[in-house]
Amino acid sequence: MEEKLIIESSKLLLEKISKFAGPKISQFSNNKILEYLVENAKNFSTVRTILHKDSVNLSDIYFPLDFTFRNSIIHDFNSFIIDRNKISIVATGGAGKTTFIKHFYIECVIKNYKIPIIFNFRDFNNYEIKKVVKDKKIIENYVFIAFTEHLIFNKVGIDENIIEKMFDSGEFIFFLDGYDELDVNKKSVITKDFMDFVAKFNKNKFVISTRPYTSATQLDGFDNIYLNGLADLDQIEVFVRKQLFDNQNFADEIIKTLNNKTSLKYIELLSNPLFLILFINSFESYPKIPPKKTQFYWQVFDALFEKHETFSKRGYRRPKLSKLDRENFEYVLSSFCLASYFQNLFSFTALEFEHILKDVSNNIDKKINISNFLEDLKVSISILVEDGNILSFIHRSIQEYFVARHLSNLSEAEKDSFFNILAEKQNERNGQHTFLIELISELYPYEFKKYYIKHHIIEFYHNKNYYLKQHKLQRDYEKVYSDFENFKLILSYSNDFTKPFQDFIKNNNVKNSNINLLIAAKTKKQTKIAQEILILAENKRSFFLIIDDYITKLDNSNKPLIDYAFKRR
Repeated sequence: MEEKLIIESSKLLLEKISKFAGPKISQFSNNKILEYLVENAKNFSTVRTILHKDSVNLSDIYFPLDFTFRNSIIHDFNSFIIDRNKISIVATGGAGKTTFIKHFYIECVIKNYKIPIIFNFRDFNNYEIKKVVKDKKIIENYVFIAFTEHLIFNKVGIDENIIEKMFDSGEFIFFLDGYDELDVNKKSVITKDFMDFVAKFNKNKFVISTRPYTSATQLDGFDNIYLNGLADLDQIEVFVRKQLFDNQNFADEIIKTLNNKTSLKYIELLSNPLFLILFINSFESYPKIPPKKTQFYWQVFDALFEKHETFSKRGYRRPKLSKLDRENFEYVLSSFCLASYFQNLFSFTALEFEHILKDVSNNIDKKINISNFLEDLKVSISILVEDGNILSFIHRSIQEYFVARHLSNLSEAEKDSFFNILAEKQNERNGQHTFLIELISELYPYEFKKYYIKHHIIEFYHNKNYYLKQHKLQRDYEKVYSDFENFKLILSYSNDFTKPFQDFIKNNNVKNSNINLLIAAKTKKQTKIAQEILILAENKRSFFLIIDDYITKLDNSNKPLIDYAFKRR
């Protein structure tokens, strides 16, 4: 990365900002902005991944993915953003949202395209948030405060008044990553402040990222652009070679396996970059593609736990400082993940880690050397990474996987209670736990079908008024349709329940065709969703009879086999 090129190309931007900010933006301040841009671009230009324990250049392993916008494929994000100021990047976990943002940040710096600033939504979880206040001054706006504190800390701005004038220039692009990681109790305040911030500094550009089915997909004026997965086997092969740029012989072995006929049916699963990386990481131990996501995570953890540093030191096994055996190590890890996940801690300081693990240790009655356990997670197994003083999992989905794994330690009654609470949280968080629920449905299909589905449907009826009430704005109806799609997606995690649900919808009709939910529908898909919502709402008793019958059959499904097994001969 050419620092001289960045400095020369940024001079025009700095001149524009200086005009807005006034004489206080001296040559010293301009130099600080340049230092800030160069330093951040340098930091983002190298990464560590589960495949690369030492830092590698992002450019060596980065694979550009396409986007979809209103059924059209977007190959060039640079061209797409020219005419748009507000964009939401939507994709599932592991699709590469954060990696893309880092890559585009570097492009912005090199090509002199605005002054980029990145902030993580999850960092607002550490703020002491007061209730919504009408007519706030901009200096009371939490999003403005976050960016101001960030710039003042980096000596880019002198005070909030100067930074406000700098933002008025319209020469910034603000990236806010991970809306789905925002604490639900702070979401309404932060979302309002964010939209007020956007309205106040509307000459700038704003890019946020989120998983599907969050309210970030319904923000006024924001265009939703969906990050696509790897499109086909050709792209998957190129991606594998990019990840293994320093070990092409190993890449050849993997690509040969991927081209087997037996592997082709799992290509869709490997279109997610994270899952493909997990497969590469565990390939030596498990060269076959597992059919389920939870099997991917198990294979990855097994490979990391049993044979660390697969690529650089084959056969070398790093000792575990915690001296915990595999069973106890996993139990402590899953307990920590459960506690941290539901405290909305997806990244944490070493002090927060110590505090949670102490509480976990007391609750599970196990003595744990916290510093040694942390070192194992960072070094021996490498599922935690440290950036400055912040710790985080190599991917948030690893944390979700171990939350799901922890359910094996619960009794049937405890699982039922857990599913009840999870169903409530899933509805109040508008789909924030969807991936966790999918993992649970794979690991515990019987318990998922017996307990979770019923609690999930009960929550639909608890929230019936939300679905049926008259909304003032069209975007509120759009959110209703999206939330119900997520509701149905979770039901589809049980193949057994899909047909009874579809039959129930097919065999019942809407009684009230003048309801607002139908009138607000703009597409055939939305009309169908509205009809399904009304059918469930109007036929609660008969739908629960279907559910009870489903659970009864589930309970009796193994009885013939048990009777046969114990039959006297």
